[in-house]
Amino acid sequence: MAWVPGATRGARPQVRALTGGLTNRSFLVTTDEGRFVVRLGTVHDELLAIDRRVESTVQRLAAHVGVAPDIVHADAASGLLVTRYVEGRGWAGADFADPAGIDRLCAQLASLQSIEVRAAQGIGRLEPIALARAYVERILAAAPGEKAQLEALLGQAGRRSRDTGASARRPVLVHSDLHGSNLVDGERLWLIDWEYAALADPLHDLACLLAYHPQAAPHVARMLAALGLGRAVTAQMLDASVWLFQLLVFLWYRARRVAVAPTALEQAAEARAARALGPLMHNRSL
Repeated sequence: MAWVPGATRGARPQVRALTGGLTNRSFLVTTDEGRFVVRLGTVHDELLAIDRRVESTVQRLAAHVGVAPDIVHADAASGLLVTRYVEGRGWAGADFADPAGIDRLCAQLASLQSIEVRAAQGIGRLEPIALARAYVERILAAAPGEKAQLEALLGQAGRRSRDTGASARRPVLVHSDLHGSNLVDGERLWLIDWEYAALADPLHDLACLLAYHPQAAPHVARMLAALGLGRAVTAQMLDASVWLFQLLVFLWYRARRVAVAPTALEQAAEARAARALGPLMHNRSL
């Protein structure tokens, strides 16, 4: 609370727990100086491949161009993050089916991707295969019986990665978790929860959108055009990118189950991602 402007002076601050999110605890704190979100970290950061230093670095850059809320204070070691609260509503399925909404979202993604990143900022490049292997290692440490299936998935991932054509595109800043709950539609369209932000293939965020929200599929051409990719990306590249993202979603949920008992909703999300991976997963039981 000492890092929240006005919390230690003036009227007693009002604190309310915020719902949503799977890994963190967040609170809305209202003081005489405004409203702020206080996010407490998780003990499972390493297991879930969360880099808090990169998170805060990218969010600061995104805030500078009006894509993310301003950061008041960040402590990478503890996972504490204090940001300005932004008013608005989360997106639902209908928003992702609306061409005007898609245009607004892509305008924000284009602003994010236009940010020049200096090497000194230390933002690592997201390599989907390396991240998938890291998740698999953590899963197999607890469930060695899944080795054959997971190694088969990694083999397919290598082929899919080549199909994306990512090596020919310049990496850009990406959000990596464009679920409707991470979009706040208010005075502008804000992107929140930057835990998985990284440098990556510019197709990565589009793959994320299509994996989470297939309602956006009819608007693929306008999304590619908005990001300057219309002439350079084939359907095969995009399909491979979506498959790789679904793999990361599935492995994230499976790795989390190593340490945390899943809810029914989380089990359902893991199962959906598994089904999207195709025949290798058809006979899998949770």
